[in-house]
Amino acid sequence: MARRGRKPTGTSLVEHLEGSERAKSRLKAILETLSGQRTIPEVCEELGIRESMFHRVRSEVLQTALDRLEPRPLGRPSQPPPQDLRVAEMEEENLRLQLELKAAEVRRELAEKLPRLARAQETKPASGPGKKTAVRPRKRHRKRLQQNPNHPQP
Repeated sequence: MARRGRKPTGTSLVEHLEGSERAKSRLKAILETLSGQRTIPEVCEELGIRESMFHRVRSEVLQTALDRLEPRPLGRPSQPPPQDLRVAEMEEENLRLQLELKAAEVRRELAEKLPRLARAQETKPASGPGKKTAVRPRKRHRKRLQQNPNHPQP
């Protein structure tokens, strides 16, 4: 009885896949050992690897293929509706505003209970950002220079 349909192509299907030539030759070798066309020691000698490495690579290839063939839900993965995203944004903003409100209440309470500190901060000029020490007046430095005649003048 004559066989109907397409002729089996076997490892020649690997040529049509995307990938490097090295990866294709390794895949072909694995498929040939699975189909019984070649022995594992032959393939290991050709690829320059030990049998333990070959078994590890073959197991990874087969596991990857099996994982890819697991049933998956049809269609695109569901996306949360845009209104849910908006609600999440509003909840985040609400939390931020609540924290700001609590901080303002604490500042107000401190100002009521410790008014002299609030007044001291208002009258005291703030130093520049990041400065921890005050700038020395230049007069003191000049006086020291005048007192020490051996110091070179700028």
